[in-house]
Amino acid sequence: MQRTNLTSENPVMENPFPEAAPDDLPSPGAAANRKVNDIEYLTSEEVLQVLGIKKASLYTYVSRGMVRTIKRPGQKKSNLYLKSDVDRLRSRFSNRDGVPVVSHSLRYGEPVVQSWICEISAAGPRYRGYLASDLVRDERSFEFVAELVWSGLPRLRDSPWPCVASPAVWLAHEQMSEQNNRSVLSLLARTALGMTSLELQSAETAHLDARSAGIRLIQAFTGTVGWLGPDKAYAPQQGEEYTAQVLMRGLGLPAAPADPSCLTLMNAALVLSADHELSAPTFVARICASTGADLHACVIAALMAQSGPMQLGGMTDLEFLLQADAARFAGHTTPGHSALLSMKDIPCFGHPLYDRDPRADVLLELTRACALLTNEGRALLETVDRLGQNSGRHPNLFAALVIMARALGLPAGTAALINTVGRTAGWVAHAVEQRLAGAMLRPRAQYMGKQHPRAGF
Repeated sequence: MQRTNLTSENPVMENPFPEAAPDDLPSPGAAANRKVNDIEYLTSEEVLQVLGIKKASLYTYVSRGMVRTIKRPGQKKSNLYLKSDVDRLRSRFSNRDGVPVVSHSLRYGEPVVQSWICEISAAGPRYRGYLASDLVRDERSFEFVAELVWSGLPRLRDSPWPCVASPAVWLAHEQMSEQNNRSVLSLLARTALGMTSLELQSAETAHLDARSAGIRLIQAFTGTVGWLGPDKAYAPQQGEEYTAQVLMRGLGLPAAPADPSCLTLMNAALVLSADHELSAPTFVARICASTGADLHACVIAALMAQSGPMQLGGMTDLEFLLQADAARFAGHTTPGHSALLSMKDIPCFGHPLYDRDPRADVLLELTRACALLTNEGRALLETVDRLGQNSGRHPNLFAALVIMARALGLPAGTAALINTVGRTAGWVAHAVEQRLAGAMLRPRAQYMGKQHPRAGF
């Protein structure tokens, strides 16, 4: 595998809580009465009750790494236990006893689908056997990684994709030009909807192979970055450009900077986002593919699942908090002034599958080395470090992308766009793999309600 080197004003939201103390800075998720993190903890008493075991057995599971813990806030000698680990153990116990376990298996439980695309390890995801962080350190382009995910074969030559013209995409963006306040997901969904054949099987997109469909979708999605940048218009690929370069140019940054650190960071963000096994949006894409829908429709379905507060919606919540935090403490560049340090629940911090998300560590390491890092960005990174030291809370990839964008002064929505452009490669791969399985995904449910005799209503 030959190493390749990719060289070729963020508005601040008015602080809506001017009189609030740092401890009172609200979480958008809490305000909307919704859950912003898909990570929960149990007390030891709750674990014992759920599993029906004694304390000695719980300590054994903890010592073997089967149940992970964090320190209980305000109590030095008391731990909380990761609920997803407890659920996984409960699934094993139930399976052994002949009790239906589907509900537990579908929530970070035992594998329910065979796949050759991505494996989650303690060191992060592996794409077709290659560790994602190694691909970043080897400076592999996102194009290289996308084709590796699609085919399983490393490209012989790492180069940009040729530009694929799509009249449907241009038409969709011409219609968008008259609308205001577009969200990133709205832009991407409208773009993909203009490309899908839906029930028209004779359309040109109905039977595209994975590579062709993937390139078309990724290039179309990447061009939407222009709506976030200074030009406020669709910014498609121009000539021999890598995806990371198109994003840079659309955001108003030099596509071929003298210092390549920012371009390296942008490419790394795409590579680390490319896939993460059977996440909820990916599972939706596979279900859609199993019905015979075209690849564009599968990606649209995944986009809709991606909108929830435990997915990209959580990134929007974190952007809101960081903007409000920065507005309240404008002029302070030390981490001690951040209200995040006293918050109990920060969107996109923690991950049920990792003690500490390795993808976030790699991305924030590159962010610290980026030439465009602002003073506010340095203070934010110090705050993140202090959070980890004080409470053991660490950002996952979603949070790291938001922190990266904020630290570089990029527009709100940039992190969500980068993640979705990268993850599109994985969605296409999973949709194709599911098609090849040749069967529709149709799980059964165990009815838990009562049966009533015939009644005269």
